[in-house]
Amino acid sequence: MSAREALVWDISDGMSVADAARLHGVDRSCANKWWRRFRDEGPAGLEERSRRPESSPNQTPQDLVDELLALKRKHPLLGPEKLVDHMNELHGKHVMATSTAGTILDRHGLVKKRRKRYASPGRIEHAPFEVAGAGDSMTADFKGQIRMGNGALCYPLTLVDPFSRCVLDIVALPSTHMQPVIAAFERVFREHGVPRQIITDNGTPFCSSQSLGGLTQLSRRWIELGSRPVRIQPGRPGQNGSHERMHRTLADWIELHPRKDLRGHQRSFDTFVHEFNTIRSHKGLGRRKPASVYRPYRPYPKSTCIEYDSTMETRLVNANGEIKLKGKAVFLSDVLIGAHVGLIQTGEDCLAVYFGPLKLGYLDLARMRAVNRKPQPSSIASATRGGSKG
Repeated sequence: MSAREALVWDISDGMSVADAARLHGVDRSCANKWWRRFRDEGPAGLEERSRRPESSPNQTPQDLVDELLALKRKHPLLGPEKLVDHMNELHGKHVMATSTAGTILDRHGLVKKRRKRYASPGRIEHAPFEVAGAGDSMTADFKGQIRMGNGALCYPLTLVDPFSRCVLDIVALPSTHMQPVIAAFERVFREHGVPRQIITDNGTPFCSSQSLGGLTQLSRRWIELGSRPVRIQPGRPGQNGSHERMHRTLADWIELHPRKDLRGHQRSFDTFVHEFNTIRSHKGLGRRKPASVYRPYRPYPKSTCIEYDSTMETRLVNANGEIKLKGKAVFLSDVLIGAHVGLIQTGEDCLAVYFGPLKLGYLDLARMRAVNRKPQPSSIASATRGGSKG
């Protein structure tokens, strides 16, 4: 027999409610409650009942709940915080707490549990570059490769303004080959302008291990337009953290929106760019939208001309990728064919080679060859002695 049953049994036998309450160690009000329920409902009245209030004046109105669920289904990659930001903007006022939105979404099975991420064991050392503000820098990368419905591969080229987090473009390309990438950048430059610097990793087609200074036809074009190529340290994608974070969101989008071919993916990417820039708020921007922070770059130049300081000698790179120096032909790079380079003395037998503001490498005059690193004086002397013996 339960304690409640014993209490109402004693009262049924004629014991007063006050005496039964003292005997069973409960308040008189509690004893009255259980006796009243037993009298009205019988043994069923002694069962535990829900403590949920019959009415909740602070409960979220059903129309707001329905609106939140509809927005989530329309924009499945947006979390509670960003959905609430969007609803606040639509209503022109605060409509609900982020925690409330999270509870509602979880109750309807619309919350995806993410794998727990652990903090990095060490500090990330950034490359020597900084974003000076709006309309200053651009980051570029490829979002891996995607197997499409037709069995072919898609290589999404992603271009982002790191200050505003604004995605400038995502281009569905069949490969990382040079010319389509150059054409994609040209289109973005004409629409958004030319940034002061473009930050990339060291992969193709942004960098070439076979070229002096890693220069490629793509990065040559950037310099000709007045933009400086900047590369993060190899194996350190965290140095381009905001771009990599966008890639994580893009990966979720691609998983939710598989497509058969490049045209289908391009339409999907265009939709993603619109949502990411105009609907999705960002903590790093004070919960503003990227489109509200974005500022265009310097206008696309009508003409291009690389100028050098008067302290530099200039040489034209011939059709063989060579320059003439002291009556001899010295190979620099096929990428530089038809361009002028600047030379400045940095040692007794060493010249620094510049293409515009970018130092590509050095000329080792003792061996009459271009190198990526400045020759050590000891190696120059050794090479010179070796040459004199011959």
